[in-house]
Amino acid sequence: MGGAELGNALLELILHGTTEAHATHESLSFAIAISLALVVAALRPHLAGGYVPVVGTAAALLMATATFDVVKGRIAAVDELPHVDLLVGLVMLWLIARERPEPPARTTRSWRPPTYGVPRLVPRSGGLARVSLVRPAARPIRIGLGTLIAGAVVMIPSAASAHAILDSSTPAPNAVLTTAPTTVELTFSESVTPPPGALRVFAPDGSRADNGDVKADGPHVSVSLDASASGTYLVSWRVVSADSHPVSGAYTYSVGHASAAPTAPKAVGSRGFKVALGVSRFVGYAGGALLVGGIAFWLLGGGPSRAGRRLALGGAAGVLVAGIVDIALKGPLDAGLGLSSISNGALLQEVLGTTYGRAELTRVLIAVILAVLVLAKDRLRIAEWGAVCGIFAVLVALTFALAGHAAAGDARPISVPSWTLHALSMMVWLGGLAQLVVDRVWRQPDAREVLRRFSLVALVSVGVLVVTGLFQAWRQVRSLGALADTTYGHLLSVKVGLVVVIVAIAYASRRSLRTSTTRSALGRTVLLEVVALVAVLGVTSGLVATEPAATAYRPTVAKNLTIEGDTVQVSAVPAASRQMELHLYVFDKDGQPADPVELTATVTLPSRDVGPLPVTLQHVDVGHSTGLVSVPVVGDWTLAVTVRVNDFDEATRTVTLPIH
Repeated sequence: MGGAELGNALLELILHGTTEAHATHESLSFAIAISLALVVAALRPHLAGGYVPVVGTAAALLMATATFDVVKGRIAAVDELPHVDLLVGLVMLWLIARERPEPPARTTRSWRPPTYGVPRLVPRSGGLARVSLVRPAARPIRIGLGTLIAGAVVMIPSAASAHAILDSSTPAPNAVLTTAPTTVELTFSESVTPPPGALRVFAPDGSRADNGDVKADGPHVSVSLDASASGTYLVSWRVVSADSHPVSGAYTYSVGHASAAPTAPKAVGSRGFKVALGVSRFVGYAGGALLVGGIAFWLLGGGPSRAGRRLALGGAAGVLVAGIVDIALKGPLDAGLGLSSISNGALLQEVLGTTYGRAELTRVLIAVILAVLVLAKDRLRIAEWGAVCGIFAVLVALTFALAGHAAAGDARPISVPSWTLHALSMMVWLGGLAQLVVDRVWRQPDAREVLRRFSLVALVSVGVLVVTGLFQAWRQVRSLGALADTTYGHLLSVKVGLVVVIVAIAYASRRSLRTSTTRSALGRTVLLEVVALVAVLGVTSGLVATEPAATAYRPTVAKNLTIEGDTVQVSAVPAASRQMELHLYVFDKDGQPADPVELTATVTLPSRDVGPLPVTLQHVDVGHSTGLVSVPVVGDWTLAVTVRVNDFDEATRTVTLPIH
């Protein structure tokens, strides 16, 4: 339960640490104190009685104020559900106190038998160990872990889409206004973070028309204007979506009459930053696997050797360095600036004010804590050490979820826990395999039991990876067309192929463990698993930096419509944000190009009751007309094509245009 409360408080600090008031920070500090009391009571049961009045008073006051606020309509009841875990923790604390366990006797320094039914490791020859249980009374720990997962699911809000896209704008693209507007406002499909210079407006002469005071409120970004000259203005924007990806674009509008559009300065250095961030993410994933996987392997019974301990500490160093590099490079990447701006304090402040920045910073701090715990392993009880490390390992996986695609999009209450389990399973599997390789466990005489136990854990990890991976793939792709025609889809296909290869190798490893009398065969398959998993990490680093297929996919539309005996071939190709280039080809009953008396087209967005909006068609050749479909809002628009063959007869047919 202490883990559940600690997770709640830390997640609130990560998500809102720089935006909430001082009173909120104080309440979070109090929540952390309560959670630590629960953790101490779980690890030192003889102290539980002293914490019951404190936790009981806190729980009673919290429930009373929560009930009052819900009745008064100040807050939704669902928002108070995460506090239920404090009541559960109070009950568990009271039950532990009723047992009145005796304080542990001070005998040996390390690996002392716990006094309250938790697993311990018993040394064996060859540096290995086996798991032994004192009493089957670990239910409070299991209940606490279950509540932690349930609380995380309840407390994480949902979002609108997987990647921010420009939903609407004022003025609209290509609009010709009679009077100059005083502001430009953009509305995105989800909340965005504007870096310095996020929204700029250029006058017809190329000078800045905005005052530079960009304001943001969730999905709305606006800037005031100081120019009123006639001509064409350019609106250039660059914001950071909830999944940490910078998205940008531009459009024009005119005042009085159209003129030559000004040119916006190009963003610099973004490709180099993307490559550097990709490498940094790979180092962070690999470091997390070596650190968390090493700890998990030791808890399974593989005693830490000097090489294994160094490997885990190297993983902690990798997480530390990668996190610092990520935070340093993210600001210039978001703002589209060069390497010289890496020391810009405003950019650093912008990054640390986002969920991505706070997640990266939290991971760095946890890596330092876990490194200290690895160094102090022999000075702590194995049960206490394992419980604390387990909590921090879950938080490491959670930070990976909050710094990627899982932090945005629909089904977020499921996506964040799913990605957390996905990352945790990967780290346990890869890190454990790395420990097997550096220790050459298969060469030790008593290795079969450890290998059998780790093989079972690896099998469970594979199952979790497959299930959570399928969910994430569905969430980010949504269609076979997006899988086949986007970079994200191509990378995902490569990752799936690698996973199939890894599963085959893992099956060979388990078979070697059961049947092979030569340990070299097992060593080769384990090494192959490590190499293949490292390749998967590389592809995953690329996926995290790539726009999801569901939003990157902009399909073309081709369809034949039969209207009043004529055949109208509709061809629509994406041209820009919220624009599609439309081609209409008309053929008569004999299949020859023909011009009807009149050919018109309109678009409507039924889901938002927008339209019909006319589409201006230009006659190019016999039976061929073109036009530009430019819409104010993204969505699945309905294109209506009307053909008039004489003064009395006309008909209309429709086709859907997915415009992003």
